[in-house]
Amino acid sequence: MRRLAVLVSLLALAACDSDEPPTGPVTFQGVEVEAVGDAELAVVDGALVVSGLSGSREGGFVIAGQPARLDVETDPIAIPAGGRFGSTVEASGETVAELFTEGRADGALDFQADFGGPVDVAVVRYRLNGAVVLEFELDVLGRIAGGRRAQSAGSGEGDTGSTHVIRENGRYVVVADSNGDGSRRAGGCAGFRMTPPAGVLPDLTGAVCADWVEVEPLVATPMPVGEVAVRARGVGQFTVRQLAAR
Repeated sequence: MRRLAVLVSLLALAACDSDEPPTGPVTFQGVEVEAVGDAELAVVDGALVVSGLSGSREGGFVIAGQPARLDVETDPIAIPAGGRFGSTVEASGETVAELFTEGRADGALDFQADFGGPVDVAVVRYRLNGAVVLEFELDVLGRIAGGRRAQSAGSGEGDTGSTHVIRENGRYVVVADSNGDGSRRAGGCAGFRMTPPAGVLPDLTGAVCADWVEVEPLVATPMPVGEVAVRARGVGQFTVRQLAAR
């Protein structure tokens, strides 16, 4: 009996000393999510905390099923240089659509978008309170020597507050959102202070205020339905307040 008690105690101590994060899916606000990459998930005080993403560590969570719409509202995320936050859609291991806000050395954010398949043109819209304040096209997104790379949809000052993926008419529209929060980092804008990519709108002088940046591919055939995930790198952790998938 004594040997059994000692064995049980040793097993308990080994479990307490383990550094392994909990595994398996987590249900938050009725949506089942599962950690990917280096991320660890925990529901704390009614919020979903995604941690383990300091330095070069990268990861996030994937949504169960293949929702036609995903809305993720977070606490404001101040993304450091080299860090990133955004959403992706993947099918058969290939990127279908993605949009990330990436931190630059000057403190601004670069809005990086990419699409798979036969996408030659995408429309970028900056919105403020739902109204389009600026719209332009990007040609040949991500085409380089037979490969692909993300292309800038503009740069901005401010903090990312949410990300969205919306499937409409067989296309995935990807969105970066500030939630309309004012920020000392946004140069007086209630959201982002946005500047389009160089050379796209040569007659535009100065930046515009926007709380919503969306990128919609122009493609004649429906895009494949894919798996939707939220990912980040180098932000330490981020906190999800609202999550809806349908």
